[in-house]
Parts: sequence; structure tokens; C-alpha cells
Amino acid sequence: MGARWAVVLAAMLGATEAMAQRPRLPFPMRGASAEPTAAEREYTAGEVLLRAGDLSGAEARFVAARGLDPRDARPVFYLGEVARARSQWPVAEARYGEALGLDATMVEAMVQRAVALRELGRPQDAVPWLRRALQRVPMLGEAQLDLGLCLEDLGDVPGAIVAFRAASARLHSDARAPLSLGLLLADAARGPSPAERTEAIRVLREAMRRAPSDAAVLGLAGPALRRLGEWRLAVDALQRAVGLTPTAALRIELAQALWAAGDRGRALQEATLASRQAPGDLSARYVLALMLAEQGDRAAAATALRAVIEGAADPALRERATAALRRVAPR
Repeated sequence: MGARWAVVLAAMLGATEAMAQRPRLPFPMRGASAEPTAAEREYTAGEVLLRAGDLSGAEARFVAARGLDPRDARPVFYLGEVARARSQWPVAEARYGEALGLDATMVEAMVQRAVALRELGRPQDAVPWLRRALQRVPMLGEAQLDLGLCLEDLGDVPGAIVAFRAASARLHSDARAPLSLGLLLADAARGPSPAERTEAIRVLREAMRRAPSDAAVLGLAGPALRRLGEWRLAVDALQRAVGLTPTAALRIELAQALWAAGDRGRALQEATLASRQAPGDLSARYVLALMLAEQGDRAAAATALRAVIEGAADPALRERATAALRRVAPR
């Protein structure tokens, strides 16, 4: 699994929760005694509603503020945020672009326009906006993280690694950057060097430290650690993930980590549970079949493999199961 965790990253936090944590864009200084204008009152009320998750109420306030002061970029930006919370990415991208037309220095609009462009499958168009934002605010960790994701989408692995390292250093309590970096470094297709392996283990540990009760983080870090040979740490991560979210997918990952760590009895238990929990998950049944074969239960393994071959829609899985069946029950 690569660093594209749902990911992962687009939202480990829910949209409205993420917006609630984003710093408020300040009004221009007008003097301590100045009264807010009608547009500013509407805008402020809309921002409060947005942070509370009342998207329709917030939208109405921002539309009103925009009507009262068409030159103010802030209500337009937050109309983009409303669209973003609704996953209306074309609308969000257009609103962020409109806000930048009113205020070309609005860094947050640059970053969020890039996020929208990436969601629309246009990472190549997102990268210039992120670089522009980083020119204005070099220590902006969110922009570094998004830049890493875009560069990875574009196949620029070295550039993505540099961006994820910078984001991890700047977002001190956020698990997304070290997790993304660790997943990329641990990518089995790349064959990590010894130095990359060491760094991957370190940053995955850091991601787990930053998010000790986040099943998404633990569930992604665990398999990567297993591939890196850190079986006990992988078991720890996946046991915690299963305790938080006991899905069949996490159970089968835990089973594989336990097997690699030498705890075959518990591995078989977890694989059996996963197969029963999600009988339609043929990948889980395939893993269980391989474990049964290794344990010498060739008849049960063959039965499971035949079920996989008959039901698998994925040609690659069907081919692997067929090859395994030939080994388990040769004609």
C-alpha cells in the first residue's frame, strides 16, 4: 500500500473538523475603536457557523457578506471552504481562484486551491500554487505536506520525500507527514536502501507516537513495518488498530504480522476470524489458505484456494491462488 491512504491524507480529519482547526484569517487592522462593518459582521457570523459545522447557515452569511462588500476576498474564500466540506471540488476550486483574483497574496487560498486541483486529478496544476505559497510562507507545513502528495502523484519520489521531511519537521503533532514519508520510504517496489529503511522505521514510529489512538495511522503503519521486518512493532500497531476498529481488513494484516513474528497460532486465529467476519473478502481467505498450507492442513488449504479461484474477480489474485493450489494439491 502506497502513501495514497485515503489518504490519507485528504482527510484523516473530517472536513469541518479540519476547518475548525485552521487559523482564522484576520481582518485588516482598522484601529482599536473602529466598529465592524455590516459585511464584517456577516462574515464573522458565517465563520462561527462554519466552525460549528452548519454549512448552509455559513453559506448564507458568506453570500450576504460578499454582496455587501464584493471586493473582500475572505467571504469568497470561505464559500470555497463550504464547497470543500461538501466535496464539491470544482466549485471549491473556482471559489479559491476567485478569492485569489481579489487578493493575490492570500496564502490559504493558494494552498486550498492546490488541494482542490489535486482532488480533481490535476496535481501538475496544484504544484505551482503550493510553491508560490511556500515562497511567501516558507515554514508552512500544510503546504509542504500537500506538495509531497502532489509530487508523489506525479512520480517525483525524491521531491516527495524532501517535502514530507520538511512537513514532518514543521507539523510537530500531526501524524500525516511522518506516516506519508514512512510509507513512501518503505515502498516495497522501490527496495529501500539501508538508510531509507532506518529512516522509514523511525518516522513510522513517530507517526504512531503522534497518533496512538488513530486506527487509520496504526493500520497503515503496521503493514509497512511488517514489510520492513519490524514484526513486533507491526504487531503492536495492528493490535491497537484492531482494538480500535476491528475490521476484517485490519485483522488479516494483524494475522500476517503475527505470522511473520513467529506467533502462528494467534495468526491463524486472526486470519480465521477475518475470513468469517468478511466471507466475501477473498484476499483474506487466500492468506488463510497459505497459512493452513504452511501448517500442513493441505485439505483445508485446497478448499479455501478453490473458493478463491471460483469467486475472485481480480485476475492477479485468481492466478496466485491457482499457483498455490498446484503446490498444495498437485494433480
